Amino acid sequence: MKYPFKEVVFDGGAVIELLLSGDESDLFKNILNNEITPMTTSLAIIETEYILCRKIGRQRAFEKVDNLIDSIFFNIHSLENFLRDISILKCNNPISLPDCATIALATKNKIPALFAKKEGELKNPLIINAFEIDLFFLEDFIDLD
Repeated sequence: MKYPFKEVVFDGGAVIELLLSGDESDLFKNILNNEITPMTTSLAIIETEYILCRKIGRQRAFEKVDNLIDSIFFNIHSLENFLRDISILKCNNPISLPDCATIALATKNKIPALFAKKEGELKNPLIINAFEIDLFFLEDFIDLD
């Protein structure tokens, strides 16, 4: 499958879906073939690790996340470089802090953000269209159930 972006910031939910889908998924293959250049935030990695820990157990979760961190495919950004941007987004928008971090990193790099699903306030088209960057959702491309 061809995705409508080359560079993209993965939200924690998108990272989780990638890690659970396995290396045969289209998304994984697109990353391996350098058709998608993903980045994410350190907060998304924390979110990924604790959610996977609950779903598949601590050892498997840590192994999957460690493999992602050690890979050359994902660029993981520390929050210190855009703290103010995250704060401003959170002040102005009724969305979660991890979502603000994802959108702030995407905005800073002028690239889209990729979320797993339209959840919470990100179901609202007015919220989705309020940002300077495009928001994409994996559920629009693949079946997540």
